[in-house]
Amino acid sequence: MAYFLAAAAAAAVFVAAGWRSNTAVAVRQGLSVDPVWGDAEADAHASEARADVGVAMRLALKRLEPVMANQSVQADVAAPPGLPVRMRGAALAELLEEMLAAAIHGAPASRLLLTAATHGNRIDVGITDDMPGADPAVRLGSVRGLIERAARRGGALEVNVRPAEGTTMTLRLAAAVDA
Repeated sequence: MAYFLAAAAAAAVFVAAGWRSNTAVAVRQGLSVDPVWGDAEADAHASEARADVGVAMRLALKRLEPVMANQSVQADVAAPPGLPVRMRGAALAELLEEMLAAAIHGAPASRLLLTAATHGNRIDVGITDDMPGADPAVRLGSVRGLIERAARRGGALEVNVRPAEGTTMTLRLAAAVDA
């Protein structure tokens, strides 16, 4: 149920923002070079001062693709390209990769929803799983170090465990604005 609600909320955000359906990319097994997203590996290091959330998200998915296939985890992505944050691309990709790894470990053989949206002067990146029955203490304990690393890099990681529905991890980052 949480997965459905998160997907519906992400869809509503994109409709309200005027995004066309081709800007949201569904990720299934196999991540080829996508004309909307480009080559994530090449683009992740394009700028030292700012990073594109979509590129970092795609790179993290690409790195974890073998693990996801082995664990039978599918991921859907609802994130427009071109959401810049004040963080190096490699650092953002590493944070997202760790969040994904924690979600895959906590919810094997499930489905993940990755979202990114602008909220004022910040960008929220979310990973939601559909695995019911999660123990809140175990899930929070498994990402405690990640919460601290996100804070050291200027972000905030919130974990919302709903034992009957699934878990959502939300990484809040400062948006990079052009001066």
